[in-house]
Amino acid sequence: MADHRREIETEMHNDEMEIDLGRLFLGMWKSFRKLWWMVLALALAGALLFTVYQRVFREPVYACTATFTVTTGDESSGSYSFYYDSTTADQMSKTFPYVLESGFFRNALMEQLGTDTLNGTITAETIEDSNVVTMRAESPDAGSARNILDAALEIYPQTARFVLGEIRFNMLDEPETPDAPYNQMSVKRSAALGGLAGLFIAACILGLMALLRQTARDQDEMKEITSLKCLAVVPQVQLKARKKQKKQRLSALDARLPYGYRESMRALKVRLTRKMEEHGARVLVVTSTAGGEGKSTIAVDLARLLAADGKEVLLIDGDLRKQQDAALLGIRGRYSLKSVADGTKQADELIGKSKKTGIWFLGGAKGTDQTAPVLTSRAVKEFISAMRERMDYVIIDTPPCGMFQDAGLLAEYADMLLYVVKYDSTPKRMIREGIASLSGSRAPFAGYAFNDMPETGGAYGYGRYGYGYGYGRYGYGRKAGGKE
Repeated sequence: MADHRREIETEMHNDEMEIDLGRLFLGMWKSFRKLWWMVLALALAGALLFTVYQRVFREPVYACTATFTVTTGDESSGSYSFYYDSTTADQMSKTFPYVLESGFFRNALMEQLGTDTLNGTITAETIEDSNVVTMRAESPDAGSARNILDAALEIYPQTARFVLGEIRFNMLDEPETPDAPYNQMSVKRSAALGGLAGLFIAACILGLMALLRQTARDQDEMKEITSLKCLAVVPQVQLKARKKQKKQRLSALDARLPYGYRESMRALKVRLTRKMEEHGARVLVVTSTAGGEGKSTIAVDLARLLAADGKEVLLIDGDLRKQQDAALLGIRGRYSLKSVADGTKQADELIGKSKKTGIWFLGGAKGTDQTAPVLTSRAVKEFISAMRERMDYVIIDTPPCGMFQDAGLLAEYADMLLYVVKYDSTPKRMIREGIASLSGSRAPFAGYAFNDMPETGGAYGYGRYGYGYGYGRYGYGRKAGGKE
């Protein structure tokens, strides 16, 4: 039983490792898609720097070698023989390099070359249990390497006579003047190795970024951050836009959208309205931690679904800096909460009902950076209070609470909060801080919507260009669908 339990625990551990590795590689891929230019730059920089180092900063070294056998004999009789005895061969392998390193040989070599300094080195290596020797001379100059080796071959028999006796060299490979340094690569190979080194560094950087990313990627990780209930997991949508259509807008009422997205939004609407009915809530604030999490798209789509059910819904674009909810609805915005604070218009003049969507809307075309005086004005408070009595639902789309205080100010007029979290986008620490910043408001949290979750199935679409939703901090990009 214990062994079986250990096997199960081992399998679970392996599964966790596989999941972690999968997330690591996914995180690296996401970072690569954003920082591909960095990877390319590092590869090019590596290729350039390594090539320059090889050609400019690394001193070239030329090597000249000669391979020969050593025979011994009597010079007076002219009789020489090979070393066949393993003992004498072993003795030669130990003494041959020793002679080269001796001061006597070095002085004799410089005298033979006619110089006070040796512009290089000389080494020798013997094959074990044989009389085969390879002598090698190295120098920054090709001619010097050849001269050193020629001189060493000439004087060695005389300088080693007292150690090895009378010897003679029988050349197997004659020395040749080197035509290229042995320690420098070709330009092509240097660039290739430098480029690979740059790619390796880039991979390490992407891997480190993926490990330190610490973003929320599923509901279990959200449980580490908050006890809020997940009201819906909204899948990622990638459609291909028609050539003649400049902008695309997501709508759960659009039958061309994937079934999973439409059903997720309907489920979010049902669970959210149920929560609001339980608390007698009518004013809903929709916010997120950072830009690009898709909260504006969700706020607008919730308004569409509620209006389609015959409800009187007022959508307020609470982001006074970037008034773009009107563009998501496909209508023109005229007045905003700033117009409300100015007090020059009546409520009926400020809001209008879209014939296309059935949504009452308050949102302008121009933004303002002076938001606090507007949002804390008595006129705005009274306006929202009046709309609470007049409408079935009031949805306020606010700026990200992790970036601006506006969401906290508008939360004081709300009855309930909906938090939007985009898959693998915002650090967990920031999500935790964003939720905490709104926890002291009078409005409770209904829960959160987990947005942009990738699906395992293939992408659905038509035409040529694809788009998703909730990408970019503000405005439209390659993936359209709203400012946030």
